[in-house]
Amino acid sequence: MVAAVLDALDDARCPADVELNLLPVVRHLDAVGSSGDAAIDAVLEEFLRLGPALPWHRTAGYLDVLSRDYLDNYGYVQLLGPNSIVEHATVRVGIGLWGPHLHYPAHKHEAEELYHVLAGEPSFSSGDGNARATRPGDAVHHAPWQEHSQDFGPTPTVLLYCWTGAVEPDAVLVSDR
Repeated sequence: MVAAVLDALDDARCPADVELNLLPVVRHLDAVGSSGDAAIDAVLEEFLRLGPALPWHRTAGYLDVLSRDYLDNYGYVQLLGPNSIVEHATVRVGIGLWGPHLHYPAHKHEAEELYHVLAGEPSFSSGDGNARATRPGDAVHHAPWQEHSQDFGPTPTVLLYCWTGAVEPDAVLVSDR
């Protein structure tokens, strides 16, 4: 999976114009702390510097379902993929930001996914109910269609995500059983 992402990034070219789209979540950028890892902090510093000038998004299928509080405290910048800063048909790469104390409900998607924690201490749960606490530098993998959810702690969380495979369809929330 990582090889496909690196190949796509090598081949990527940025369009001349990118449309700015700010969301309420950008107010959390100032509260994102250092990870303590030089490589991660280098990525974080650039993201925090450029964040207010990037096109922010929310998953369209969540807009009429999730609470206003959740929607105002989450967003992502899609760097590579369909309808992204850089177009690519089979790889998505982006950075997401979640405010404190949010619960990202159970969801799933056809694409394979890898999260890399850049800031915060989110907990990831899979469909079997097992939760895994993480911190900056940790990675979490989800197989295609694997149900998963996240809980975010007292500080803003920044996650780098990579999708491969069927990256065009967005994630869908899993109905309560």
